[in-house]
Amino acid sequence: MMFGLFKKTAPDIASQGVPRSSQWESWLKKFLRGKSCIACGQTEGLTGHHVIPFHIDRSLELSAANVVAMCSDRCHLVHGHFNDYSLFNPTVREDCSTYLSKRLAAKKS
Repeated sequence: MMFGLFKKTAPDIASQGVPRSSQWESWLKKFLRGKSCIACGQTEGLTGHHVIPFHIDRSLELSAANVVAMCSDRCHLVHGHFNDYSLFNPTVREDCSTYLSKRLAAKKS
């Protein structure tokens, strides 16, 4: 179900700000090469979205299994965080797959 589940990050953890790995920027650049947004298919302006936020599990920060490519325009905020960066969507892959399929089907008709 689209947007059926969401999780709220612990305010005390999220507000403290967990610093990113010094490897994040270079890792992300390599990770995003050749990818498109999983929600809309856009290839420009991509960012990495952590399925499980890295401040919750630091061991997953540089894990390709935990990061998806999303456009930083709208999709990251809407599909990854339900328009609220204190929330996260643990079913973002499935939700975006459904959304993209419906979007592409609508374009064909």
